[in-house]
Amino acid sequence: MQKKVLLLLVVVCLFCYIKVSAQDNFDIQDTVIDTILTRDANAIVRSEEVLIEINSISSVTVKTKRIVTVLNKFGKGYADSFERYSPSTKIKKLQAIVYDAFGKEIKKYKKNDFSDRSIYDGISLMNDDRMKYFEHTPLSYPYTLEFDSEVESSSTAFIQPWRPILGYRLSVEKSVYIISNPNGLSLRFKEKNFEDYSIEINNTEKEISYKISGISAKLPEVYSPSFSEMVPSLRIAMNDFSLEGVQGSGTDWQSFGKWQYDKLLSGRDEISPETIAKINELVTETTTNKEKAKKIYEYVQNKTRYISVQLGIGGWMPFLASDVDRLGYGDCKALTNYTKALLDSQNIPSYYTVVYGGRDRENIDPDFASMQGNHVILNIPNENEDIWLECTSQTMPFNFIGDFTDNRNVLVIKPEGGEIKKTKKYKPEENILHTVATVHFESDKSMKASVQRVSQGLEYDWKNGVQFKNPKDQKLHYKEHWSYINNLAINSIQFNDDKDAIKFTENLEVSCTSYVKKVGNRLLLAPNLFSRDKAGMPKYENRNTPLVISRGYINTDEYTIDIPQGYVIGNLPEKKSIQTEFGNYTFELEKGNESQIKFKRFLKIVDGTFSKEKYEQYRQFRSEIKKTDNTKIVLKQQ
Repeated sequence: MQKKVLLLLVVVCLFCYIKVSAQDNFDIQDTVIDTILTRDANAIVRSEEVLIEINSISSVTVKTKRIVTVLNKFGKGYADSFERYSPSTKIKKLQAIVYDAFGKEIKKYKKNDFSDRSIYDGISLMNDDRMKYFEHTPLSYPYTLEFDSEVESSSTAFIQPWRPILGYRLSVEKSVYIISNPNGLSLRFKEKNFEDYSIEINNTEKEISYKISGISAKLPEVYSPSFSEMVPSLRIAMNDFSLEGVQGSGTDWQSFGKWQYDKLLSGRDEISPETIAKINELVTETTTNKEKAKKIYEYVQNKTRYISVQLGIGGWMPFLASDVDRLGYGDCKALTNYTKALLDSQNIPSYYTVVYGGRDRENIDPDFASMQGNHVILNIPNENEDIWLECTSQTMPFNFIGDFTDNRNVLVIKPEGGEIKKTKKYKPEENILHTVATVHFESDKSMKASVQRVSQGLEYDWKNGVQFKNPKDQKLHYKEHWSYINNLAINSIQFNDDKDAIKFTENLEVSCTSYVKKVGNRLLLAPNLFSRDKAGMPKYENRNTPLVISRGYINTDEYTIDIPQGYVIGNLPEKKSIQTEFGNYTFELEKGNESQIKFKRFLKIVDGTFSKEKYEQYRQFRSEIKKTDNTKIVLKQQ
């Protein structure tokens, strides 16, 4: 009976008191967790200490001790424990211990108990990066994991940064980051978002440490900045370093870019006379560099495919252009370098460009030169415009990069050094979706329609992928998109992908058995069949983050609607028009004739960052659009 009472007390007090047994290798015992750390949290970093030992320009050791309490199944990812290794990175120590809610040891994992696998990315033909990891399947929550590792690397171009807050719903009781530099090597530091946090910094001649504590869990908010833009981080770089045995140096982007050009790119762009002759013939009838570049880009798309080989320095150095020419494949570095080599044969200047790829934008830091980026594209300066080429895609139109690399800082690498540029920003007026439809209704409530949608700009990027699905998935795509139409049948689909104009056209024939609703001798009909705003935005009592609309666009609709025979059109609602700083919206209905309705809709969304106080205004704007999009009209029986 006493044991049952004790167990009940432990469960009731669990989220305000967690006891971890004392161990020799960490300083936590009888720790009371502040309730502010358990609130909204899925996991808590109880203690984290990362020690970076800079031994020389070709040796760095990272020692990590981390204790994480996982409160529920959603926090399990924060306790994942693994270390990567490769020919240049050795794991010297690896251990993990799992404790239950009472601080009792459940299991201890030594280095040999960790599983071992390749870091396979799904596209690499070969990859010598591997990881040791373990997976703990908890029988109950909470549990606590202690992780202890030591890793030594001969590549010092990347120094592990400090990111004490990894994600949402994670609290941090204490995190310490120490850089030991006994030999006094030249280091550079970049502190980010420190101003909103209480961070202790202790700096001595040979060591500098950073400490943060008592950080409560953050909750995600829609339309907010990226998480990394809101939490503290510290980036470190050595002025002189080693990358897989290649010595390097750089204190700014000009010098850093020159090192990359000289050591990683130079001399790797030679192609055979036979290939040059083929390219000469290819561009015979062109007159401008832009026309030649387009021909060459399309040649590369037809000849090559994307596949990666990540071995040693090959993770950062491209294949020889001659190898890509012979083999017909390569990764982003290799295909970009190959395209550049073909352009060089026609005396068209182009530059290998490093970027962070991803729909959620991340910029190369213009003020801190270091190994950054995860992708490579090609830059062609052309008169008054920059042409950007995504060389890994076999389907992307020439001079179109979509939202994967749009509107962000990139590093352009030239023979004389590096230069920060910004890729193309697609304005709302360029991102257009225009929908035209002819709709016919019958008195049995059925509907059939011919629909045409034309997409340009980023709308092209967001829409054209459907053409690469199989026919079954294409139909499913449209049924899900128009899920508010019951029993929708997709009777025919035709696509036209005009890559020269960067315009994607969808022509569809659709039907359904019961679109309208019958009430007595009247029919209720929602005239906006194909462009309803379905987005729901939550209401926040106290929003904490700015409103970020990452990309703007314009959607226009024009439908001709034939009403059922035997019915007449009742009173139509007045034109609805909303003007805001976030965009504009109009919804308009008018009689074409006694049996026909003309429907027009216009929506423009403007991108930008607005104060958190503006969020509620934007939410109301979108809510009003959603409400108006569902407007129904009455058809009266004659």
